[in-house]
Amino acid sequence: MTAAATAHTPVSERIYLALRQKIMRCEIVPGTTLDAASIASHYQVSKTPVRDAMQKLAADGLVMILPRSGYLVAPITFQAVHDILDMRAAIGPHAARQAARYATPAEIALLRQIVREYDAPLDIGAMQQVARRFHIAIARCSRNKRVVALSESLFDELERLLRFAIDFTVKTGEHSDEHTALVDAIEAGDGERAAAIEAAHIKHSREFLIERLMTLGYLSESEIRLGGAARSAGE
Repeated sequence: MTAAATAHTPVSERIYLALRQKIMRCEIVPGTTLDAASIASHYQVSKTPVRDAMQKLAADGLVMILPRSGYLVAPITFQAVHDILDMRAAIGPHAARQAARYATPAEIALLRQIVREYDAPLDIGAMQQVARRFHIAIARCSRNKRVVALSESLFDELERLLRFAIDFTVKTGEHSDEHTALVDAIEAGDGERAAAIEAAHIKHSREFLIERLMTLGYLSESEIRLGGAARSAGE
């Protein structure tokens, strides 16, 4: 956002964007209690724009409104993890299948260019941005604007999970092979193969994320069993 744009942005929106970024980057960790008066003092504003910002964060599912002007940064729960990953499992393979139908040579070249970025050592922030650009680029190849919008929203929410679940240093080229295979399938126009590769990638990522969140203590095995039983009962 430019200085000119910032000057014309409502105070509540600036507070919302600043807090949202901190929450998404886990600079404010899940389960943290936020106080409207303290936030207002920090930004040197009244409580009104803070409350407006918090209402928007609540609508995003990032904070919970507590009595007496208190707010709680949304914890990482099994249901939240399941909802996000379930949507990825539904949308990702469909986007890959459609990309195999519609991707142009220029779009294929862009995908290969992004994949090459995995060859360098990446910390979690850099890796997340590369992954986001890669999968959003595939979504754009689907020629479905709603798929693109949903993919962007899901990767925003995934950022918090990834910052908790994955070590800050990853191996060079760790993700290159599977992404290269996916681009190969898209270029060949093989939608079913592209969808299968993406589905397998999401499945492995899901298992890894849940295992890591359990190891770090953000999810319990009993919570996952209870959540799984509740889903089965509703099916």
